[in-house]
Amino acid sequence: MSNLVHLVVGTLDNSKAVALYVQYASTLVGRDKACRFGQYLARLLAYLVGRRLATRGKNPTGVSWLASLSKVQSALGTTRKVMRSGKFVDFARLFARALTGTQGPHDEVARTLGAVHKAGMCIFMLADTLGLLHNTMGLVRLRNAPRVARLGQRAWMTALVAQVIAAAYQLHNLRLRQADLARVRRHVMKTDAFGASECAVEEQAVSTQRAAASRLLLQSALDLTIPIKGLGLFDINEGLVALAGTVTSLMGIQDTLAKASAAVSAS
Repeated sequence: MSNLVHLVVGTLDNSKAVALYVQYASTLVGRDKACRFGQYLARLLAYLVGRRLATRGKNPTGVSWLASLSKVQSALGTTRKVMRSGKFVDFARLFARALTGTQGPHDEVARTLGAVHKAGMCIFMLADTLGLLHNTMGLVRLRNAPRVARLGQRAWMTALVAQVIAAAYQLHNLRLRQADLARVRRHVMKTDAFGASECAVEEQAVSTQRAAASRLLLQSALDLTIPIKGLGLFDINEGLVALAGTVTSLMGIQDTLAKASAAVSAS
């Protein structure tokens, strides 16, 4: 028995998969993205089950599944609200830094868009926390809770629009930079092999930045469907909104896993 215990302990201690899981689960972002994935996957499955019940008629199994999925969606949504309560303070700090120029890009357009994004997220998180204190805990009495929730959704939508514009602006600048580097490399290739090599390395770095900006643009555009649907601005299909949330949650999990893997490798 003692040898078996030592074997299990040694396996867990030396397992890269276990180390990656611990590193991922120890971050608030990692836990939030996992809960978000479960929340929107439950929303997507609830939509599919609801459609099936609507077309083929109600049955006890389908109704039970629908009720369970609704409970999962609600429970995970509440869990996420609790985990990120007070997060508005962090966004307020980042907004102040963006305004003063102590953090973020030096480009005026990019800095302004970044400040709008941080301000929108701050208001959204504040409204989210107030809603939690009012609806779930009953610790705060809001005169018009639906209005506060709607304000939070508008702020989130504004933040996402700013992020979409910022990502598109960054992509435009990176395309121009990559074209300039390609011209310089072609010009110096015959006379300066070292300079051409440096240009090629910088081109690769710009290409990596373009891929990251494209990913952010896609992620923000997909997430934008959620507050638009919540505000009722456009009649977007519920299944598409749930699918968008599921996809962006997976993208977030992938990004967080990559950072956790780098941290494990460095330790």
